[in-house]
Amino acid sequence: MCSTLAVVTPGTSGASVVGATRAASVRSVGRVVVEDVLVPVPGQASVPSYLVHEAGQVAAHSQAGILFLHWLGQIHSDRTEFLAEAIDLASHGVVSLLPQGTFPWAASPAGDASDVATVVAQRKAFEAALTALERVSTVDPKRVALVGHDYGAMYGALIADRHRELAAVVLAAPDATWGHWFSTYWLGFTGPKARAYNALFNGLQPVGHVAALGQRLLLQWAGQDIYVSAGVRARFSAANPQAQVILYESADHQMTTGAQIDRDAFLTDRLGLTP
Repeated sequence: MCSTLAVVTPGTSGASVVGATRAASVRSVGRVVVEDVLVPVPGQASVPSYLVHEAGQVAAHSQAGILFLHWLGQIHSDRTEFLAEAIDLASHGVVSLLPQGTFPWAASPAGDASDVATVVAQRKAFEAALTALERVSTVDPKRVALVGHDYGAMYGALIADRHRELAAVVLAAPDATWGHWFSTYWLGFTGPKARAYNALFNGLQPVGHVAALGQRLLLQWAGQDIYVSAGVRARFSAANPQAQVILYESADHQMTTGAQIDRDAFLTDRLGLTP
């Protein structure tokens, strides 16, 4: 059973996503509340998401917000990837929203132009989550960040370029183009066929959407990444020379706890979080 979430007014406890519905799961971790919510998306199914926030009396527009976009990997390949981090950050004045991705997490690429439309649809779903987060009454819309890993980082690049109001963006181990990963790990396309397929995504390639982010962007890379090459890293650096870049030489594509520590330090500085 789901019920519509009310808009939280100044001085009331907790936070809520305007227009979302609250699912059955609401749990507390110390003074932090983790709510299972459904974020509405125009023309699409609602997105299961975790809303993580501090319990108790919270003033309007007094907290930062972070949208976390998860990876496709071996461990926590869903909206739980950043859940522990979001719980930790709640005590430092952060409201987090962690939406579940569907493409390519739950649906495989078809290998034709329909994949472009599906990428756009997924981007719109994640954008709806960002808009919902910015409208949470306790969140200061000028102190909102986006964090993405792997495919989450690729979508994050597209969204951040369309939402220049973001105060900080962290992209961990993204690929430069959609066609490369889709061809290599799903479709088996090579040569001219792979190039033609990748060209379908022109205008949507993640590396083409980071230039305007400037110093608001932190790029995190893994030195032992078998999926992301040094050439991909170089393309992102060339696209945005002002971005902060950290390479974790001994890390693989999953990244490390060191990456979380550096990421949270960057977010603390950019969002003015409490120590």
